[in-house]
Amino acid sequence: MRDRTRDYELLFIVSPMRSSEEEISATIERVSQQVTAVGGSVNSVAQTAPWGRRKFAYPMREYAEGESSRRVFTEGYYVLVTCSLPTLQIRELERTLKLNESVLRYMLTLVEVHAAPAEAPSAEA
Repeated sequence: MRDRTRDYELLFIVSPMRSSEEEISATIERVSQQVTAVGGSVNSVAQTAPWGRRKFAYPMREYAEGESSRRVFTEGYYVLVTCSLPTLQIRELERTLKLNESVLRYMLTLVEVHAAPAEAPSAEA
């Protein structure tokens, strides 16, 4: 099987327990390192408007670091990363994101490149 490199968008939410600027930067750097560790490359990171700290549409229950029960979160810090990844390494990246305690949720989507539509022939004959 051939391993293709494709473009992806990775949107993840940093836990509000990591609210300081240093902790958020460290989490973003850690996710970027995870992408490069599986053979990918980070193209850009967006954390300014419309991303950044946002209120959730509904509360999320998630295990917090060092706690035995779930905690309710109502807001988080959104980060959008565009990257290129080998298709066979997607599962490994998702595994490491699930193990990252700073990331509440993530969504990895494929960026499809659409060809420009062909122009219709003109009827000037």
